[in-house]
Amino acid sequence: METDPRLPITESRIGIKWKVFFVAICLLVGIFSLDRILFNELYFLFPNETEWDSSPWYNFIYKTKSLQKQKMEHRTIITGSSVALYSVLPDELNQKENRKTKYDFFSHVAMSPTDLYYYKETLLSTSPDVVVYLHNFADLQWEYLKKKDQSLEFQEEIWVNQLADRYPTKTIYPTQYLKDYWNRISRKSFSKLATKSLFYVSRFRVFFWDPIIVYIDNHFRSGRKYHLYQGAIPKEGIWSKGWTKESANIRCSEQRERESIFIQKPNTDVTFQFYQNQKTYDAKTPSVTIQKSFPKSGWTDIEWNELVGKENVWQFVQIQVNTNLTTAKEVNLIRYGKDEPVGIRLSHFFCKPLASESYAYSRRSFWDDTRFIQMSDSEFRNEYFERMIRDSGNRNELFRLHKVREAKKMVNAVGFEPWKEYNRILEISDYFQSKKIPFVLVLSPENPIEFAFYKDSQWRKEWVGDLRRKLEERGQVLIDHTEVVKDVRYFFDPHHLTYEGASYYNYIFAKSLEPYLSHPKTESFQE
Repeated sequence: METDPRLPITESRIGIKWKVFFVAICLLVGIFSLDRILFNELYFLFPNETEWDSSPWYNFIYKTKSLQKQKMEHRTIITGSSVALYSVLPDELNQKENRKTKYDFFSHVAMSPTDLYYYKETLLSTSPDVVVYLHNFADLQWEYLKKKDQSLEFQEEIWVNQLADRYPTKTIYPTQYLKDYWNRISRKSFSKLATKSLFYVSRFRVFFWDPIIVYIDNHFRSGRKYHLYQGAIPKEGIWSKGWTKESANIRCSEQRERESIFIQKPNTDVTFQFYQNQKTYDAKTPSVTIQKSFPKSGWTDIEWNELVGKENVWQFVQIQVNTNLTTAKEVNLIRYGKDEPVGIRLSHFFCKPLASESYAYSRRSFWDDTRFIQMSDSEFRNEYFERMIRDSGNRNELFRLHKVREAKKMVNAVGFEPWKEYNRILEISDYFQSKKIPFVLVLSPENPIEFAFYKDSQWRKEWVGDLRRKLEERGQVLIDHTEVVKDVRYFFDPHHLTYEGASYYNYIFAKSLEPYLSHPKTESFQE
């Protein structure tokens, strides 16, 4: 490129450098702006049809943005880990007549006190009138505590470095974490978090395709691939993966031309009985009975008109598997504990309209949970031992639960001393006190089988006592619900309630909060 001969060479070069610098700045600003508009705004306008805990980080961010958009009434935010998600049913609470508040979740799996500490400003942006932290012993990051003499030692350096590689850190609060610990983490972690701090596309790539793939599966495919069954629930119940029991009586509110079912074993005989209406169904007088043999295993289409005839009107169908029953263990519904026979698998929205609303934080009753309440106490305890305790130290899927169980035994021999994760709770309470937002800490129910390991320990008495005292000093409250659910059959594992357990606990939870729901935000309150 020729330069202006009337200008000195050095002056011409300086002018070019400034132009290049200006263009580079414009490109950089453009990239940042596009990144924020496309990936942090427009991306979350896409319909969310992902299911319960199938894409936890996407669902958490999507839910947060939904809460930030609009507030129409008094709002109680329930926050915490999966323990919170599995303890209460906001959908049921919000259907109560004359309720004083609307309950909403601000929660995701494995949310630690440190996670919530970094979310506190975001939580405030959802305009809560009351914040309820459903907290559990298991939330306190026991992987980083070890016994030393007569006390517990918190391994902070390990905690700092491993926290840098957790999904919540990388996906939701990389900038805040980097600000606090940039000089204590590895160069690789620093570089990764710095990139994620700059670009949302880098943060969200771990789940970017999740809502898109689910939407395509729901609207343009056969419904044979899904995370949780969302179709019509048979009278006998259904497993979360869509497997029926030997017999399934279904009210078919959406009669599409065809539905899909999965046959586990070849040469399976199935009987279909169709009922015209509620009256004929109650009288057990089917209008059409068809027996069909399926020579091959796998998914197959059911053409309703071919089975029942175009001229016949029906509302109910009974599907009875007559031969070659399979079991829950054979189809990988369970691995340990009591086995049960299962029938066929139904497609995603079998006999039900496609749900277009977001139901990522809604929970349904499935036979996975319901079967426990059908057992006697002794049967459940035997089943629980096989499923959750036997050889748990060598089973990868139970590693963390085993670690928490061993921690419960360990605290019997040590005194209580605060550590990082514990202190985070107090820092969170300080924050909401400063913002004049009522903050309630609820210790969630624990399975009596596992609670017995540390129930009478001095450590627990000091832990709960210290929390209660310090919260009361701030004008806040601690509610201890550890023992309010006494039936072990209401627990899936040490800390998570079944659907029936959560439904039972709902009333206790809501009743305990009533004194604090009408309190002005500008005042403190005591238990």
